[in-house]
Amino acid sequence: MNKLLILFPALCLSGCVDLGKVGTHPKVASFYINHPKSQVADCLMYASSREHLSLEFDDTLPDGSERYNLKDSDYTDVAWVEVSKFSGKQTSVEFYYAPHDPGLHKSILSIVDQCKK
Repeated sequence: MNKLLILFPALCLSGCVDLGKVGTHPKVASFYINHPKSQVADCLMYASSREHLSLEFDDTLPDGSERYNLKDSDYTDVAWVEVSKFSGKQTSVEFYYAPHDPGLHKSILSIVDQCKK
């Protein structure tokens, strides 16, 4: 009985994380774009809207890269995006997304193609 009294508050305090549609084992797609990081982030936001998605800033990571959440029309996270300076004017973009969504993969490729121009 004492164990149950301790278990309930522990479960309440531990919380949970909403992974959206990304899941616990996301697929990773990495791209390099020949533009500065700020320009790439702006382009990703614009290109996402053209794919009927939205890109929202989440956090700046300790290494200076920026993390974003890619959301669908229901405001559910469908991908996590990390944007970081790679070298000179080159920027690294990594998408973490659900492997079971081929439509999202096509949207990601379209977003990146628009920003590589």
